[in-house]
Amino acid sequence: MKQLVASYNLAIKRYKPEFYEKIDMIRLNSPWYTLKELEEILETVEKPKFVDINIKERHKPKITSHNFEKLVSICSKNNVDWIGISSVEDPSLYDRIKHFIGDSSTRVCAKIETQEGYLKSEEIIKKFDGIMVDCEDLANEVGWKKTEVMRDAVYKMCDSYGKPTFRLSGVIFEMNIDCRTVYTYGAFDLLHPGHINMLGKAKDCGDRLVVGVVGDNAISDLKGKDRPIQSQSDRMSIVSNLKCVDLVLPQETYDPVPNLEKINPDVLVKGDDWNYIPGEKWIKKHKKILVKPRYSSGWSTSGIVKKIRGE
Repeated sequence: MKQLVASYNLAIKRYKPEFYEKIDMIRLNSPWYTLKELEEILETVEKPKFVDINIKERHKPKITSHNFEKLVSICSKNNVDWIGISSVEDPSLYDRIKHFIGDSSTRVCAKIETQEGYLKSEEIIKKFDGIMVDCEDLANEVGWKKTEVMRDAVYKMCDSYGKPTFRLSGVIFEMNIDCRTVYTYGAFDLLHPGHINMLGKAKDCGDRLVVGVVGDNAISDLKGKDRPIQSQSDRMSIVSNLKCVDLVLPQETYDPVPNLEKINPDVLVKGDDWNYIPGEKWIKKHKKILVKPRYSSGWSTSGIVKKIRGE
């Protein structure tokens, strides 16, 4: 699946409105704007957004006009879909960025623009959510002939790991997603083998598993004031560390449609113990796949709670 990404300035000011309607995502290069201008655009533009952010150590320091941490925080606060980090050479930078993103669904694209970044590309690909090779900057360092070989090697590796890639960097480029995305959701309160079985079955339905963890208030309304046992943030932290899970998102209610709209999955998975599955109408409307694995009997959080209480 390919998505067209275009510069906000070009799409709005230089091209016809019909062109803007056709693009899937807008690109905002943060040095082009003041922080106030950037926030105004993020708050008003409804299309998915990709924001370029320059790290302080970049080899072009004169165009880095904003505080790195401030920019990341602004993007996550405004639910930017992707941020592109320039000149990534250290895979551990991802953990630093995720600290500032917090529970936001914002994903992070590493821009490989230097030979050092290329040499660590496999580690970077494993860590980051997506990859872009900036051929122009890389060619300035190693030449165009070598850059083409590096670019092809990086994107081939991305395909093997099922990671999205952003190709033809510049004001207009394409996002390529060749893997099947699966979405499932639940409370996952006091994680038990029944949860693990369901998540494993969900991962088997595709290449990338995204899990929505339902908010505390929604669980209390459904299961009683003494639930959940664990907070949403704790439950998200636990689920995110499972090997089969690629991304965890907060889902404040049992309605997954806002997250379905955001990630546009190919498959929705929910256990067959639900008579009506929230999100089913969206899946059918968009001609996606609904999978209902068999409920794992003998395991339930309510049962665990009763056992602890000696009931």
